[in-house]
Amino acid sequence: MNEARYALVAKDLKDKIVTGGYPVGSLLPTELELCDLYEVSRHTVRAAITQLQNLGMVSRRKRVGTRVESCAPSGGYRQSLDSVEDLVHLAETQVRSIQQVRHFVADIAEAGRLGLEPGGRYFCVSSIRVDQEQGRAPMCWTDVYADEQYAAVIEQAEQQPGQLIAGLIESGFGRRIDVITQQVRAVLLDADLADRLQAEAGSPALKIVRQYRDETGALIVLSETTHPDDRFTLVMNMRRQFA
Repeated sequence: MNEARYALVAKDLKDKIVTGGYPVGSLLPTELELCDLYEVSRHTVRAAITQLQNLGMVSRRKRVGTRVESCAPSGGYRQSLDSVEDLVHLAETQVRSIQQVRHFVADIAEAGRLGLEPGGRYFCVSSIRVDQEQGRAPMCWTDVYADEQYAAVIEQAEQQPGQLIAGLIESGFGRRIDVITQQVRAVLLDADLADRLQAEAGSPALKIVRQYRDETGALIVLSETTHPDDRFTLVMNMRRQFA
């Protein structure tokens, strides 16, 4: 995907929202209409809309559309997750900068904490992510764990910073991720992580642990992501089911 193109689409839409072209409470044109308007692919349009979601300016709902929520960007970072596709779009709007790679044999303590097999061989890719449009301090620190058999994906992760490592394993090794389990908890930043994220030691943060599993329930990838609290808001939509 042409990153510059989706950024230009997002900027134009943002400008129109700010100037009242798309008032708060109104719906943006459909994805197909935006594709025709800007002469871009649907993939590019979705990434542009994700940029606006991250700024807190729009919300996106199935069978409703993209609604304008604010005429000005919010101070923090909003992540709206309704599907696996939202995770993919999130990765595309942030740049991954790999800080270190570790190869290890999981001991009992580490295996228990992460849900790995004791004695198994794994690698961990640690990186920071910076939003391409906001360009401020790092949004988060992420540790991605996977079996050593997928180690060839490390080079691909460096070459394709906008792609999820889980997605690279899917495409490169013929695996299929069927379920993603997500756990969210509050933590305090230790001195080392605070320094890396340009935040204050001891300040609150949100840690998100995601387990990517195949159709048999086997773990393919595990990620731990830590966001300073002033740069992140997790938005999840829940739909009520009626009998």
